[in-house]
This record gives sequence, C-alpha cells and structure tokens, in this order.
Amino acid sequence: MLSSMIGDRIGPYRVLHTLGVGGMGDVYLAERAAADFEQKVAIKVVHGGALRRGVQSRFKIERQILAQLDHPNIAHLLDGGTLPDGTAYIVMEYVDGIPIDVYCDTNHLEVSARLQLFQVVCAAVHYAHQNLIVHRDLKPSNILVTRAGVPKLLDFGIAKLLDDGRARQHTLAMTHVDLRIMTPDHASPEQVRGQPITTSSDVYVLGVLLYKLLAGVGPFVIRSMRLTDIERAICEKDPPLASHAVAADGVTAAEAIVARNSTAGRLRRTLKGDLDNILCKAMHKEPERRYGSPQQMANDIQRHLDGKPVIARRDTVSYRSAKFVRRHWLPVAAGISMVGMILAFATTTYVQSQRIAAERDRAAQAQTRAEIERGRAEEVSTFLVNLFKLSDPEQNRGNQVTAR
Repeated sequence: MLSSMIGDRIGPYRVLHTLGVGGMGDVYLAERAAADFEQKVAIKVVHGGALRRGVQSRFKIERQILAQLDHPNIAHLLDGGTLPDGTAYIVMEYVDGIPIDVYCDTNHLEVSARLQLFQVVCAAVHYAHQNLIVHRDLKPSNILVTRAGVPKLLDFGIAKLLDDGRARQHTLAMTHVDLRIMTPDHASPEQVRGQPITTSSDVYVLGVLLYKLLAGVGPFVIRSMRLTDIERAICEKDPPLASHAVAADGVTAAEAIVARNSTAGRLRRTLKGDLDNILCKAMHKEPERRYGSPQQMANDIQRHLDGKPVIARRDTVSYRSAKFVRRHWLPVAAGISMVGMILAFATTTYVQSQRIAAERDRAAQAQTRAEIERGRAEEVSTFLVNLFKLSDPEQNRGNQVTAR
C-alpha cells in the first residue's frame, strides 16, 4: 500500500509522499523532522515478499555501491538503515528533475545540445566503471536532469560489483533475480541471455539511450514481454539506422522533429554518417566490437562535434579529406580562392604573351615581306638605270642599240 507510509517517520525523516515505484520497492519524498535542520531527501524502501531474502541482499549491495560513489552527476547516498520490522531503506539525495528524454524534448534541444548533455552522462558512467561498478539500467527515468540542466544518475539497484571479492558473497542471492529485474528495451544482448555482465553492457545501453535521444524512438520493437520475443528483438535483429528511423511517417516522427527544432530532411542529414556509425558501434551485438569505455564513446562524439574523423567509421583518404575541408572550410575556401586567382592571373598572362608573340611574328613577317619588296624595287630601279645607260653614246661607243 503506497500511501500507508505517508506521514510516518523513517529514522529522523518524515515521509511526505510517494515519488515512484521501482522493481525493488517504493521511493518516497521525505524531509528531516528536526526543526533546526531542513532537508528534503528521497528514501527507497524495500518491500518483502517471495524474494525477500534475495531482494534484501541486493539492497545491501546498493547501499555499498552508493556509499563509495562521489560524483557531481550521481545521486549521493546520505543515510541508511532498517525499519522496526527489518525492512531496509536507504536515504539518497533528492533530485528535483525530469527524465533526460523529457527534458530534451521539453526544451527543444537540438542534436548538438543533446550530444553534449549525453557526454556528461558518459562521464558519470565512466566514473562508476572506474570504481568497478556497472549500472545496467541506464533508462531515461534513471537519469534526471535538474532545472539548471545538470543530469543525475539514479538507482544503482541492479548494478553489479565487478570486484569479485565483494560480489562473491552475494552471488547466489543475485543470480536468480538479475535477469528478471532488467528493463527489456534497455538491456544488452548478454544481459538478456544471462551471460556475464561487463562495462561493455553499459556502453551498449548508452547507445540505446542516445538512439532514443536523437531519433525520438527506441531502436527495438518488442512484441511482448516473453523472454523469447525479447531475445529475438535484441539479440538477433539489427536496429534500423537512426537516420532512417526519423524518416518514418506518423505523429511520433513529427513530434520528434519538432522537439529537435529541426526539419525532417535536416535531421536525417545530421544523423546520417558519423552519428549512425557511432550508434552502430555502441550497440554492436559483440561486446568486443563496441567502444572500450563510455569515455571513448564520449570522445568520439566530441570528434564528431569538432568535425574530425570518428573511430566508428572506416578511415579513408576521401573521408579524412572531407572532414578536413568541413573543419577548416574558411581557410580552405580562402586557399582555393587564392589558387583560383593565381591560375586566372597565370592564364591571362599566358594568353596575353601568346597574343604579343603572335603580333610580333606578324610584324616580323610584314617586315620580311617589306624587305623583299624593297629588294625587288631596287633591282627594277637598277635595271632601268642600266637600260638608260646603254642608250648613252658614251656608253655604247657608236654601237647600235637593239632590243636584245
């Protein structure tokens, strides 16, 4: 009965109302009862039942996990204990926020802003991995964003300690409930199959989360909650590319486009290429072919935002060249313009030199013809002069001058 604890005291806290219901119990908003100290907190209380022993064991693990995490984007553990009837509870930082997908859509964040917010989530998950912790339930409702735009990770209730020494004490209690308390549409293939869970599983689920943040829909269509249908959808079928998912007609696609402050064509062009490849690499069926860590995924997203080549795409000369041009389009454009001007100047100079050479050749030819004509004129003149000389009596000495 959710309302049975309203007004009750849990340790030094007074329960105000229910915040939500989870797989392990209920979460309440409470305030510190002391008059000289005001503080609102979220209290998670485990309810008993058939799995009481296993659930209580996992709850103790959650307390251990939260106690060792100190990150600005992870909800802090403040207190913990048990109720008089033996029911365990933990007191956590109260996060006054909304799920990350709702926050992005409500504020009409563009793709670049969503990517930057997602990078913060990756940093928080990477921090948890460095502390040997896998979250395994990175769905939007477990990532709340405050009014200031700060994302906070919640609910490490189904997380797994990677430290075998600590986890071995709870192995039997955990084994039979791991699979049942997963969120089907935010579970990795190895989680669905009951295989060993590693940090790569969180990378996969981060890919699922990013897919929804970008495309507005999830990558999988699960027909029913039967394990066979879940396994078929997640483990056997490849999801459509995010750029193709937003191309679908319907109210959902239209709302997603409006929420991203874009148009259908522009959103498809934005997701096509690097972002499609980043999502495919993160959600690869084979764990070893995914990103090595959430930080590596965040770094690849940053390379995309900076216009640099991403590791999720096969490296080619044409791809790198295109990326270089896009990244430095202004100096490249200036360089191309300069080269064009130089080529134009060189072409103009060459054409003009050819014209000058042609004119020079024509002038030389005219001069040659003039000299030939002058030579001919001189020869005619000399001939006529000599002809008149022959008729001179002093020259012919009385000889008869004939036509010959």
